[in-house]
Amino acid sequence: MNIVDPILFQCRVNADQPAICAPGANFEAMTYAQLEFMLNALTRAMLALGFQRGEVVGVLIGNKIFHVVLSLALARIGVVTVSCRGRSLPKELGAVAVLTETPGPFANVDRVILVDRAWAAGNGAPLEAGQFATGNDEICRIILTSGSTGVPKGVAFTHGKMFEKNARLDYTRLDRWSRSARMFCDLGLSSSLGFYYVLYMLSRGGMIMLMGKDTVGTLQALNLFEMENMATSPYGLAEYLKFYESQPAFRCDFDHVLVAGGALSKQLAARAWARVTPNLITTYGAAETGAVASGDARITTDIPGAVGFILPEAEAEIVDAADHPLPRGNEGIVRVRTAQAADCYFGDPETSARHFRDGWFYPGDVGYLRDDNLLVVGGRQEALLNVGGDKVNPEIIEEALASFPAIADCAVVSVADELGIEQIHALIVPRAVFAESDLRKHCAGKLQRAFVPVRFIAVEKIPRNDMAKIERGRLAALAEANAPAQREDTGAS
Repeated sequence: MNIVDPILFQCRVNADQPAICAPGANFEAMTYAQLEFMLNALTRAMLALGFQRGEVVGVLIGNKIFHVVLSLALARIGVVTVSCRGRSLPKELGAVAVLTETPGPFANVDRVILVDRAWAAGNGAPLEAGQFATGNDEICRIILTSGSTGVPKGVAFTHGKMFEKNARLDYTRLDRWSRSARMFCDLGLSSSLGFYYVLYMLSRGGMIMLMGKDTVGTLQALNLFEMENMATSPYGLAEYLKFYESQPAFRCDFDHVLVAGGALSKQLAARAWARVTPNLITTYGAAETGAVASGDARITTDIPGAVGFILPEAEAEIVDAADHPLPRGNEGIVRVRTAQAADCYFGDPETSARHFRDGWFYPGDVGYLRDDNLLVVGGRQEALLNVGGDKVNPEIIEEALASFPAIADCAVVSVADELGIEQIHALIVPRAVFAESDLRKHCAGKLQRAFVPVRFIAVEKIPRNDMAKIERGRLAALAEANAPAQREDTGAS
């Protein structure tokens, strides 16, 4: 069965119901009947471009609804899609083309096709039923991931694996999740969860809302369309919380919010319970494996680093450097596996050999398991900063920086001085003018002396991926590029 077949079924039985919305954009909202018309029109347009079954095609389109429906049209005819994060794709994907709105070269892809909005208004009449039948073992989607490897790698999933992943969502997100018919997803379409949730809601006849052109317009539409839940990252939740706290006239009617892509702190959870929703769900997993653990935030945030209880059909072990399992309660290297997991990175056997071993996936995390199967993650193997022999998880320093009122966003990186000694530099996005001495004093009250940043560097934006995770591989160059412009006791500090 093709991943588009259940969506087409919903188009016919729920024709007048709202399907997908992105406030303030072209194709702002559409019913299932309109979705079917657009999907049929774009399917014909993709056939006319001559794509062959099994070929890999990139999609780089800012309009989220057009992006979604075009990706579905390609998957419908057996083409493998990948949502791009920039104007390049890993060479090993062997992409034959990229569909985009802006002209210009594209790294590792020879054919760049400019999107024509007229495609969506073409012949939307139904196509012959069963014309594009696909096998469960045919690849339909490649997800780009950088969380485990540090550089983008492709994770390929078949139609069958995608169905299995979506089926698990009903019981891996606690009971409230499966009862929701209208969902707001703030996770980007190039992320695994961002794409899965679109498929999940459309396959079951629900409504999915994606971020529109501006935040305020989207937030206004949440109540208009009576959205019941939200999927976001800890960073995204913090941004929405700041808005709601500063705008008391805005109601927030979410029944629950799922937080993915990072650890949820007790402080953020407490404020979100008071202003956003009393029900927060935390989840842990990877594009390579799907969900591995989940839990109620009232439990997980009481234990620093806790991400959730290991799910049925998922396994997790803590091992030492030689891959020997460690007893419960002992910290070591986390390895996980699920029935829906990939077994390699697409076209990259060398990197695959490091992260996929003996049926397990190694996400690069360090942590421990409790007797009740609660997984606690203390940090990442390669992300730990080594300062004079003392090692620290950068997220600990970033949490201390983020609690300073004048900082909107931040990230830390280790930079060697002229003697080759590693020092911690903090990249900060200021929201107000402040004195560096006040920030340094604030950090000294929360961190060990060795972990207080030696330099604060103002930047316009912290690089993050579609799951709002910090792209740590870009921090050193960003610090070097912005360091010369620093000055004391200003908004740039």
